[in-house]
Amino acid sequence: MISFSYNIHESDLLKICSLYTKAGWWDGECSAEQVTNLLKDSFCFLTAWDGEILAGMGRVISDGYSDAYIQDIFVDETYRKQGIASEIVKSLTQYCQSRKVNWIALIAAPGSVNLYENLGFKVMKDHTPMKLVIKSEKQ
Repeated sequence: MISFSYNIHESDLLKICSLYTKAGWWDGECSAEQVTNLLKDSFCFLTAWDGEILAGMGRVISDGYSDAYIQDIFVDETYRKQGIASEIVKSLTQYCQSRKVNWIALIAAPGSVNLYENLGFKVMKDHTPMKLVIKSEKQ
């Protein structure tokens, strides 16, 4: 049975690193210190566990007042199609709303739009997500 937790322990840090690496969201080596800083600067961070195995995660960045952005929703391949991502997004959304943050957005990865639409998110027409590309980065 999958359990969810907002409490992150020191023993979880390298497991979180591993999940970021599996997702392809971490350039270079991931350290416990880097994850600690990421957690500290997040509005909230939620993990999904199958016993001692980190099955999934997600986080929110926000000023805690005006708006929030859901980021880094990832479920390990072994645990997909079990509703874990939906539960993570629902929980993160409820966390924000319980703190009166009601403008909540995200950028959906290719192929995931239906997941988010089923949870109440809608495509923002006439808006385009953008990212600063540093000349030394690969596009």
